[in-house]
Amino acid sequence: MVDQNNIDYCANIVRAHDYDRYFAATFAPANIRRGLFALYAFNLEIASARERVSDAMLGEIRLQWWRETITDIYQGSVRKHAVVSELANAIDRFDLPQCLFNRMIDGRKFDMLDDPPEDIKSFEEYTIATAGELVCAGSRICGSTDYDVSARQIGSIWGGVGLLRAIPFHLSQNRIYLPKDVLSRAGITSSILSYEGSSIDISPAVGEVAKFLRDKLAVTRKLARKIRPATAYIVNADAYLKRLSRAKNDVYATGLEGYRSVSQLRILQAIFRGMI
Repeated sequence: MVDQNNIDYCANIVRAHDYDRYFAATFAPANIRRGLFALYAFNLEIASARERVSDAMLGEIRLQWWRETITDIYQGSVRKHAVVSELANAIDRFDLPQCLFNRMIDGRKFDMLDDPPEDIKSFEEYTIATAGELVCAGSRICGSTDYDVSARQIGSIWGGVGLLRAIPFHLSQNRIYLPKDVLSRAGITSSILSYEGSSIDISPAVGEVAKFLRDKLAVTRKLARKIRPATAYIVNADAYLKRLSRAKNDVYATGLEGYRSVSQLRILQAIFRGMI
């Protein structure tokens, strides 16, 4: 039985908290769109696990709840929860493998740690395990298993850009995602950055990570038609990195987020043209 309240709930929270993905998904057929919204609502649940609690241990408990909930779904038991119900429907309808969800949950364990990634490789591994696996699952909902590698690459870039965008917020919580080796080359230690926050010039470190992401994006210029509703928003990663470069890698600069109407137009063009 279809519960429209659950469908609407997932769509509404994705629209409120993950608008670029939401807008791209609206160009998918209704059944695929519903699956994408369920997937993205699940992602919001685990991505915010640390932010919703006062202690990292409680965040780990939330992740464990979701791990057990996913296991229950694959064993035929669905808990009474709007996101769980919709996710169970998507898993069944699109035959999504459990390993994708386990990897996403495993990736979020890093959010519970106080230390930043050791190096740029660790930074990339985190973005692949989280945003990369999410795009891989989204591509499968769109009906393709042929683009897992490129989907993970796209997700990794989007996830990395998301971490740059979130630096001011993360620093306000004493959380750091800029890699230690990148900070070290900029003459910064994570402990000092955590203590002094926005008073430290981190633009050299931001610039190095931004270049790393631009280089990855440079070899990801074409989007396969079938998976565009799950990937077209990546065009806004390129736009953000260009604005960040013009701002001399100052993540606190005004205007970095741009205008939603312009972002929508870019996604629309990517949906129909497939170019980043």
